[in-house]
Amino acid sequence: MPDELLVSICIPTYNRAGMIGRAIESALGQTYRNIEIIVVDNASSDNTDAVVASYVDERLTYVKNERNLGLFGNFNRCIELATGKFLHILHSDDYIDPDFTARCVAFFQEHPSVVMTSTRARIVGDSFEKDSACDDTDLVYPAPDGFRRLLAARSFIACPSVMVLRDIYREVGPFSLEYPYSSDFYQWLKIARSHDIGFVSGVCVFYRQGEHSETFRFLFSSPQGYLDMLRIFIQIKIDLGKEFDQYAMELLAAQRRFIYDCLFAGFTRGDTMPGFSPVVFAGLSFACWTLEKPVSLHQWFGKLLDLVVILTAGLLMIWSPTRRMVRALFFSRRVGY
Repeated sequence: MPDELLVSICIPTYNRAGMIGRAIESALGQTYRNIEIIVVDNASSDNTDAVVASYVDERLTYVKNERNLGLFGNFNRCIELATGKFLHILHSDDYIDPDFTARCVAFFQEHPSVVMTSTRARIVGDSFEKDSACDDTDLVYPAPDGFRRLLAARSFIACPSVMVLRDIYREVGPFSLEYPYSSDFYQWLKIARSHDIGFVSGVCVFYRQGEHSETFRFLFSSPQGYLDMLRIFIQIKIDLGKEFDQYAMELLAAQRRFIYDCLFAGFTRGDTMPGFSPVVFAGLSFACWTLEKPVSLHQWFGKLLDLVVILTAGLLMIWSPTRRMVRALFFSRRVGY
């Protein structure tokens, strides 16, 4: 396949001098050659600049922000700097298969209606590796099917696997700064509601988890990441307006999943968040419960059951001995985030 279209691989980073090399090497090692690689340093205080400078390649550019713009502020800086037809934002602690870019570009060319692709993610932790749940064939989700799936199923899109037709950002806007943890999820929802999206099989992003990551910080050090999701559910209802009933089933599924994610966090992560009682997660669950809009008798019964579970879990979260007991009984085998 001729390398006709320029692809921008942007690598936003902050104090990742010890990890960014793998991301740069995987970008430079792409079989698709017509690429620009832009490292966008979010005002790091370590020697990231020296690490980047050790790679000599005319396709590689280093830009350092004068001040820290925040996670998604730096993503937006990537959008501003990119000049390619397609834009891939690769996290600086992750890396990609050599054929990643070539496969994604080929998919876009085979499916002209698609404006965004994602791939399988291989999750790499300190002591484990596992594949994210995904399909084993190429798929196209015509709008708004991708939007429905993003809501109904746990997100099948790993952020560093996403490649986007760059002009789409002009249409839907940049990443929102209102959601410091979950703005990527909201962005994919905005795109998938009105545009076709695709899943590219056969290649993957290697997605590293650990205490170094922004995901860890938002999910383990404060309830901010969970609060973000609650606010996104509210915003989705506002965005849908009169179309809300068309997606009520999918949104209800997403809200119920979030309720139980919060309860899980209260028992397993609440004790790691100084200044916050684990019971705050029962409160977030209850707040989401009030947003549920059942449309059948069966769903109303499910909503009543959710309330019983939330109240029971909230009582159990109050005392640390019961938190430890529940954690030991139900959550000891959980791997990864």
